[in-house]
Amino acid sequence: MKTFWLALLMVSSCSSWKQKDFEKDLQKDSKSVPVITQEQAPIMEKFEVTEIDKTEKTSTAKQKKIISVNKKAVPAKKLIEKIPSVEVKKNPANYPSEMLATNEKAKKVWDSYKPNHHINEKIFLDIHYLGMTVGKIMVTNKGKKMIDDKEVWHFHARFKSAPFYSNIYELDDTVDTYVSTDNFLSMKYTVIQRESKVAIDDIQLFDQDAHKVYWLYHSKRLSDGKKKNKKEEKFIPYYSIDPFSILFLYQGLPLKTGDVYEIPVVNKGKVLMMRSRVEARETIETESGPRKAIRLQATTKYTGDQLKSGDITFWYSDDGKRSLLKAKAKISLGSVTADIVKE
Repeated sequence: MKTFWLALLMVSSCSSWKQKDFEKDLQKDSKSVPVITQEQAPIMEKFEVTEIDKTEKTSTAKQKKIISVNKKAVPAKKLIEKIPSVEVKKNPANYPSEMLATNEKAKKVWDSYKPNHHINEKIFLDIHYLGMTVGKIMVTNKGKKMIDDKEVWHFHARFKSAPFYSNIYELDDTVDTYVSTDNFLSMKYTVIQRESKVAIDDIQLFDQDAHKVYWLYHSKRLSDGKKKNKKEEKFIPYYSIDPFSILFLYQGLPLKTGDVYEIPVVNKGKVLMMRSRVEARETIETESGPRKAIRLQATTKYTGDQLKSGDITFWYSDDGKRSLLKAKAKISLGSVTADIVKE
């Protein structure tokens, strides 16, 4: 599965891209939709994404503006402050013991998290390799949606290689992830890859009540039409997140210099541990000039077939917005970077 940082590697073989209106190209709706087999359809229904009924929400908000307690009118805000935080669901009887240990570590991270997300926030990044701009990324917060009667954040990303390179190898990948707004846990994660040689649909569905993930996979090799379908069901830590949403989780963490976060990341139904350390605060150069930034070093420990152990460095703006300014991943021949060009 190609995650945000793997996208840095995906386009490393492309040539430079001088297209001035790439922003407009990235913002076009992708016409690709995931291929769902008859066997996969039932589980997908539970995780159908719907829009929030704004009319009903507004009406409910008006009704709850003043809440009566002990015959005294108390502002709703005061009552909300006293509501305890969301508790972990009861573990299944056959829940693996190693997941319990992982939960204990991860709980400390989620306990320090505070929502810090901005609807319609959008950033554009250039991907650089060997001194060339080899591709483009758009990352955006599309606001709130509903899944299974739960409110979720919708985060979206689009990766594209240079237009002229399509004659050699075309890459147009889309990532959509949905994270619960109350406790910031992944609920649905889809990667749609439309490339010259292959079409891949990679979906993870997170059942928070059962502490499980359902991994659905479909690929089609375009040269001969050969197809491959997979469906797996596995236990995961209650406190865990998909590979893309972790970028937004960082926005809500304290990120004090010296802080270390152990974060379980679910990829292809498997769990990897990402150890993230806040290394320093520094000033970096960006397209719009110098920016104060927080440097974060993330190290993964995993033995999967695509996401190998390695280091990734992130730079977030050292302000209340916490925008992603830069990312750098080491590869066998040098490194690949993504640099913000517009927000």
